[in-house]
Amino acid sequence: MTYRIEGPALISFSGGRTSGYMLKHIIDAHGGTLPDDVFVTFANTGKEREETLRFVHECGQRWGVHIWWLEQPDRKAKDYAERFDVVGYNSASRNGEPFRALIERKSYLPNSVMRFCTTELKIEPMKFFMQARGYKNWTNVVGMRADEQHRVKRGIAANEKTAWTSVFPLHEAGVTQRDVMAWWSEQDFDLGLLPFEGNCDGCFLKARPKLIETERTSPGTLQWWADIEALATEITRKPSGARFRPEYTYAELIRAARDQGDLFEGAFNDDPEMDAECGLWCGEVP
Repeated sequence: MTYRIEGPALISFSGGRTSGYMLKHIIDAHGGTLPDDVFVTFANTGKEREETLRFVHECGQRWGVHIWWLEQPDRKAKDYAERFDVVGYNSASRNGEPFRALIERKSYLPNSVMRFCTTELKIEPMKFFMQARGYKNWTNVVGMRADEQHRVKRGIAANEKTAWTSVFPLHEAGVTQRDVMAWWSEQDFDLGLLPFEGNCDGCFLKARPKLIETERTSPGTLQWWADIEALATEITRKPSGARFRPEYTYAELIRAARDQGDLFEGAFNDDPEMDAECGLWCGEVP
């Protein structure tokens, strides 16, 4: 069966609708209880939307599955078990603490060319989690759909370079975004985000109009990003001018959201790119 997973395995739950759909189908395929060597993990950067955190918590509670909430710690360690922190819904960072600490250690801002935030805040905590349990090789279960063929190809190609083998049950089952959204419309709870919003609240890989729309519909969402850019000299200990995107600053995006009113309302709700699940669509597969 497509959704039967043999351990050792890690199910990468991004906190989005697609990976939630995948997780529930995997649980059901195992009769409601996952094998002891199949782990579900959610890596929190501190910049996930509050709706995402509630959704992850609710999925775990409603479906009776333990979800390991992981964060990258603000410390260096040799022992695998010390290279990630286990948190939970109440203790998870909500003000970008892991993200800012990473920027300070790196002394520069991530950008579209150097997307180290996904690698170090998402992929590495999950990797260290499995290695801390003594696994040298495992199956990595990723929620990429049949309508994301280009990403699946990237993920398959990456298998040659990693200690884990990524598999894509949704792709194998022919599941598309339409299937995912139709399924969630029949459930009695949901993520609660518009399709263009995504889980990472101000991800710099989103198109400028989508970021403006995010700030317009949820004022204050982009302020953390603007503050980081404003403090770039202090944080990175390098000359000012550091940006997440070279074309504009987040302060400019905030001003545009205030000035342009309802210009973008509803413009991106059908955009399949924006069922955006950090770690699954920005260039690397955990």
